[in-house]
Amino acid sequence: MIFLFDYIKMPLPVNLITGRTANMPGDYKKQPNNQKQGSCLEEGFLRLWRSVCCELPEPIREFRFHPVRKWRFDFAWPDVKLAVEIDGMARGGGRHQRHAGFTRDAEKGRAATELGWRVLHFTGDDMRSSPVQSVELAAKILKGMQEK
Repeated sequence: MIFLFDYIKMPLPVNLITGRTANMPGDYKKQPNNQKQGSCLEEGFLRLWRSVCCELPEPIREFRFHPVRKWRFDFAWPDVKLAVEIDGMARGGGRHQRHAGFTRDAEKGRAATELGWRVLHFTGDDMRSSPVQSVELAAKILKGMQEK
């Protein structure tokens, strides 16, 4: 199995959007001081986005989308109401796998849909096995929503 960060030294496959190869930045572990610390999968998504989709707008991290609740999206493009959630799966049961966590995620998803948001969910396995394809899917949908 190849993990997302195994790509650092090797070129990524030619992607479908830009038609060029991209490399993960060598400083992928460095977090900006002005943003909330995210998971390494979220940080990997953002670093890959910056590398592969540099011509597209960068997402806002930890975007609070609900007017009352404190719910946040991992990544959001508020102007088109597109969001990305990276749902990591921990061995032995993480927050997204437990009944209460799953129930809260479902409530958050319904509220987002009611407010007109389109939310893409990627699992930890998605980000480990097909990170470029995950980022490209988000980019493809973002481009389509911007054209409307």
